[in-house]
Amino acid sequence: MRSRLVGLLATVVLATGIVASSAGAFPIDSQQRACLTKKYGSKVAAAIGSAKNLSVTQANQLRSCTAAKSGSGSSSTNSGSAGASGSSSLTPLTWGLLWSAGSNQSGLGNVSDPALLRLSDGTLRMFFKNGNEPQVPISGFDNKIHSYVSSDDGASWTLESGVRIDVGSPVTVRIAEGGGYEAWGWAPGSGGVDRMVRFTSTTGKDFASGSGSLVPTTTCKNADGKSAGFLGDPQVEKVAGGYLAYAHDIAAGQSAPFKRQACKITSSDGTNWSIDAGGTFALSHDIQSNPELYRNSSGQLELWFPSDKVSVKTTEIRTSTNDGSTWSAASTLSWMANDPDRLDLPNGTSLLAFGGFDQRIGGLLAVSKKIAGTYSASRDEKVDEVTWVVSGAKQSDIKVKNLCRGRDETSNATFSASGSNIRVTFKDSTVGCVFILVGATQALS
Repeated sequence: MRSRLVGLLATVVLATGIVASSAGAFPIDSQQRACLTKKYGSKVAAAIGSAKNLSVTQANQLRSCTAAKSGSGSSSTNSGSAGASGSSSLTPLTWGLLWSAGSNQSGLGNVSDPALLRLSDGTLRMFFKNGNEPQVPISGFDNKIHSYVSSDDGASWTLESGVRIDVGSPVTVRIAEGGGYEAWGWAPGSGGVDRMVRFTSTTGKDFASGSGSLVPTTTCKNADGKSAGFLGDPQVEKVAGGYLAYAHDIAAGQSAPFKRQACKITSSDGTNWSIDAGGTFALSHDIQSNPELYRNSSGQLELWFPSDKVSVKTTEIRTSTNDGSTWSAASTLSWMANDPDRLDLPNGTSLLAFGGFDQRIGGLLAVSKKIAGTYSASRDEKVDEVTWVVSGAKQSDIKVKNLCRGRDETSNATFSASGSNIRVTFKDSTVGCVFILVGATQALS
């Protein structure tokens, strides 16, 4: 949740007339340079490559050629790409919306950071932070971890009363191998360094605080060599050598355009943690919110990065069969699943919880399930406009909704033909929480 303020600042910078750049701020790789040369000529490409400050025109030219350049410590990190036009750049829509709820409802404040857990009786519990941020004057918050429950595999959810975990940080929650349940979050430490604290529960409802350790982040550096500051939600899984976690920088030492990294954190006992600098994901683009680390029903580890590539907002998904020693190349979604959290159910259903943010009303909790990729789409997002190109659907199949506000915006969108596909354009002062829902499966983009 702490990361959203930084993301909004990035939006403000991009909305100004001049986009600031410094050495390495907008790295021009060979793919981008070739694209710029082909579209605008070699002089334009050279000027952008050497500019310390990009003009509006130059920024738009660079955005049109933004490439998915990857890099990551010792890991394999080939990123996928997504475009806004042409069927070759469309991405299958493989997640369908089940349920969503926004901030300032049911006496809650600014809801964010969902964490899914399946209890021994089959009930699902979704933990979330009931917080606030200075951009949105919302009451009803306590900055603690609250919960919803579901008895129908995530199709509907009921708010539970009370605080589940007495901590002001987002958490990750899982079933403990030795029985019971365990969670981790950040608590104030000393010397400006947070402690990563373990919480335990026998019931999966009310958690007691345990011990934890300070986690200095100076060795976790981004693509420009800047060290991480405070870290976001730590995502933890059990591995052969103990515990593995990833958490992303909230950009305490960075300036826009951001290139927040994901720090690898390891522990032999779940209590004493340290940074593994060699496993840092330091990309040329921004990891915008908390990542997800999850061991799926096949035994593979999944690592999810909500990624901001300027006009393209996407989610990068990598897998590992060796407990995170190496990672696959990235597959991508056509949309950004902020603060993602995964859960596979015994009946074969795969769930993805995620969030979002609307500056006027606050955050989002949403739950989706894996579906067949009947439709494909791309999403091109600007400061105050979002455009989709959709394949395999009729116009009547497509709904435009602001999930944070719970508002149907279909009548306010513009539909047009794009070859054999449909182009959908929606303009608003904030578009980060606006999605299309396609067909009976409510396929998300």
